[in-house]
Amino acid sequence: MRTPRGFTLVEIMLVVVIIGVLAAMVIPRFAGRTEQAKAARAASDLAAIGLALDLYEFDLGVYPASLEELTARKGHGPYLKKGLPRDPWGRPYEYVRESAHQQDYDLSSLGPDGQRSDDDVTTWR
Repeated sequence: MRTPRGFTLVEIMLVVVIIGVLAAMVIPRFAGRTEQAKAARAASDLAAIGLALDLYEFDLGVYPASLEELTARKGHGPYLKKGLPRDPWGRPYEYVRESAHQQDYDLSSLGPDGQRSDDDVTTWR
């Protein structure tokens, strides 16, 4: 008796169809998650920068004029030892020492479109 070797065309087509159905069910669940992940990373970065700003103010009695001062050896600094991060879209975070939102300072990222809009990641929303 001969033992069959390999797969028939029908078996291969069945596997391809099953993989296609699984991919059609799974891929839409992950679509759009990259922007959510980037926004979450930006919020995390803003929290870390905010902590560094608060420590700077605690040590020196005043908030810095710019974020670059957080990387300098001043007081007990540097307050950001790995340097100043850029937002997930490759732009610098924005810092305003005199807050327009009843806070100590304003920190923000312009989000994916790079312009002031509803998709910005901020410390005041």
